Amino acid sequence: MKQKMQRFEIIDFLKGYSIFTIVMFHYLQFLQLPDPYSELISFGGTGIHLFILLSGFGLYYSYINKPLSYITFLKRRFSKIYVPYIFIVLLSALISIFIPVYKNSLYALGGHVFLYKMFDNSIMGSYGYPLWFISMILQFYLSFHIIIWLKSKFKNKLFLISSVLISLSWALIVYLTDNESVRVWNSFFLQYYWEFALGIIIAERIVKKQKLTDKKINQFLLLVIALVNCALYGFLALEGGSWGKLFNDFFALIAYSLLAVFIFNLNIKLLNKIFLFIGSISLSVYLLHILVLLTLANLFDFNPIYIVLLSLIILFPLSVLYQKLVNIFFKISKL
Repeated sequence: MKQKMQRFEIIDFLKGYSIFTIVMFHYLQFLQLPDPYSELISFGGTGIHLFILLSGFGLYYSYINKPLSYITFLKRRFSKIYVPYIFIVLLSALISIFIPVYKNSLYALGGHVFLYKMFDNSIMGSYGYPLWFISMILQFYLSFHIIIWLKSKFKNKLFLISSVLISLSWALIVYLTDNESVRVWNSFFLQYYWEFALGIIIAERIVKKQKLTDKKINQFLLLVIALVNCALYGFLALEGGSWGKLFNDFFALIAYSLLAVFIFNLNIKLLNKIFLFIGSISLSVYLLHILVLLTLANLFDFNPIYIVLLSLIILFPLSVLYQKLVNIFFKISKL
């Protein structure tokens, strides 16, 4: 039965919040902060876990409203991600001819265009290391119909439990094969499968209840749970070594997500508007933020702090412009 699509303000907020903290994590990394700050800022990077959950939520919510065949789904979803992504890769390669932002390579460029980059760690970081996320999301797109087929065979609890077991099994394989520091292994979509599956379950529950959040939620309890999980995440990340970082995704997702919901529920209008705005251009911001930073760093011999500040000033207007150009392209091409 076709469901009426809704837009949930909190979802757009969480997208914007996640992308903003990820950008700040990467920009603060550029400053090469001393310990323990270099470790503390990594919490901003855990926004990637929430973004994966939101991806599972969004895809399944759309699927419930309008189921698509596998080929039609791939065409629509791939074009929405692949086209803006490849434009940025090609722009990065073009800029790198004149400014040494990246080392140009036809093999690396082909890895992006033809998607074999996701299986070759030697070029995973080419034309922007954060672009590993695009490879992982495309893997979810390729697997989406298999995932929803599995979802149809299990009740929600069994589906989530099986998803957790699959992710834990993959993490164990990665650890036992000493590949926990290899991006094509530790960021393969199965590592995050349970988060994507959790997003699917939430989407289904929302369709049944037609609401997303409980306004009576206890803010204090929300904050306490977030801080406890934050402490557990930090302990595993700092004391657990490579295995701790590999197996702390659960605590990272809970801590980060609940803290984000807590901030949303504070209802600080200006702050919420800022994150809602960033959420509306989240993909463009993500694709552009490292290119902007590294281009400025190669053009100007400024203090790194000034480079970061200038990048932040340029990034968001440029992302708005890029989003408009992409929208024009889709309108003309009718993809």
